[in-house]
Amino acid sequence: MEEKPLSSVFFHFRFKFLAISCIAFLMFVILSSSSDFSRFSDSVQFRLMGPFFLISGVIFLVFRKFPIKCPHCARVLTTRKDWICPNCKKKQGKDRYLSEKCIHCRQIPATSFCDRCKKEFRL
Repeated sequence: MEEKPLSSVFFHFRFKFLAISCIAFLMFVILSSSSDFSRFSDSVQFRLMGPFFLISGVIFLVFRKFPIKCPHCARVLTTRKDWICPNCKKKQGKDRYLSEKCIHCRQIPATSFCDRCKKEFRL
């Protein structure tokens, strides 16, 4: 009997996309700069760095609070709860975001369980 792969809600994809876009923007800024820093500091790319990273930080804070839907029963689940770590099987003891590391083993959870249907899914 073959095991079906776990359904995914692409929760961690949000953060990976944000990190990749930040790195791509930094590479653009670094590679398009001139050797003279004063000329670079007057450029449009340099002026866009501050607002870009400010907006990226706000998007990170908003996305980690954004609810997810269970791929099995389509119920909206909160991303802040007292979750059980899939690695060390210990409860957190207080409400924490699913994007945070486990208090006990310091690992980011790759899976979670639905409160209603009790099925496991990938984040």
